[in-house]
Amino acid sequence: MRYQRTLAAVGAVIIVVGAYVAGYQAGAGRARAGMSGFELLREVRRLVDTRYVDRRATDDQLLYGAARGMLDTLGDPYSRFMDPAAFKEFQAASAGTFSGIGITMELVGGAVVVASPIPGTPAERAGLLAGDRILRIDDRPTRDMPLQRAVALIRGPEGTVVHLTVGRAGRTAQIAVTRGVIHAPSVQGEEVLDAASRARLHRLGVAYLRILTFDQTTGREFHDALWRVAGSAPRGLILDLRSNGGGLVDSALRVADEFVPSGPIVSTVDRNGKRTTEYATGAARYRRPLVVLVNEYTASASEILAGALQDDHLGTLIGVGTFGKGIVQTVFSLPYGAGAAITTYQYLTPAGRVIHHKGLTPDVAAGSRLEGRPPEDVRRIQGAQLQRAIEILERRPARSAP
Repeated sequence: MRYQRTLAAVGAVIIVVGAYVAGYQAGAGRARAGMSGFELLREVRRLVDTRYVDRRATDDQLLYGAARGMLDTLGDPYSRFMDPAAFKEFQAASAGTFSGIGITMELVGGAVVVASPIPGTPAERAGLLAGDRILRIDDRPTRDMPLQRAVALIRGPEGTVVHLTVGRAGRTAQIAVTRGVIHAPSVQGEEVLDAASRARLHRLGVAYLRILTFDQTTGREFHDALWRVAGSAPRGLILDLRSNGGGLVDSALRVADEFVPSGPIVSTVDRNGKRTTEYATGAARYRRPLVVLVNEYTASASEILAGALQDDHLGTLIGVGTFGKGIVQTVFSLPYGAGAAITTYQYLTPAGRVIHHKGLTPDVAAGSRLEGRPPEDVRRIQGAQLQRAIEILERRPARSAP
């Protein structure tokens, strides 16, 4: 049975809990021989309660800080603890509705980078672009900031303003964005394209669908959208996974089921080397040509889908090499309304390829990386990749049945 797993597109909630001690009495920090882990925690708690100079430390702060610190010591940026507020926000985002500005982000070399602004959101209206580096959030520097911390700082109540310092093409800019309630559809059609591209698609009989993220509604949204356009597009489909940072694995599997007629879609390997394979259900009916657009921000669950289509020769990957996040986090509910996402598996494509830190190499190279590019370059690169996809489908014969 498939169960809810996430590839955590928005990264990890990691707050480093350090212990910097000055002016302590000699001998006060000696560990007691034979002290168990819980005894150690109880003793630290007692010292905070009885000796710490600031009385404002709360039980929740200490409890949640200990949980965060425990996962932080793993050195895994994707395993994270979520306090009740953060866990509630995570669940809302997975359902496709949250209050924020409407961007997906990745952590690249310690920098917070915009993977994609969601069309029609405050982020897009404010002019944020894929590849922008977010240098400061409300005057807080973001260098080496855990990604989920950046997400938490950017999100907030509807109508409030977040001030971002953005780096682009060697320059910095101050951008103020008013937060709003984001009702983010995870699947979009040709309406996001310019008029000339739409006209060319119609003339050639090619359909276009873009998946922004994999949330709880993506499988149903994509199924409905695919069969709305399939009948009028005999030459094939362009599936755009560019700047899709991932999401729920099960949603990616449901989309793959639309194309993969039989056999494996993805395999996972746990800490003991146990391999589990997810197979196509046999529900696939789409048989027309397929091209898949990818870029350096195509990550996680979107790499599972793209990898399955590439290995089974069902789709031609076009663009630049993908992000390379090939590990799976399982989300656990914890007491007091808290939660945790913990890396539990590495995944393999149907052909057994390891994606982590490697990514997928497209079948057809097109365009270049977006990071740090000015707006006109971003539009040019994205447009050229789309035109390359159309050219490839143009050379293929039309089919009467989807």
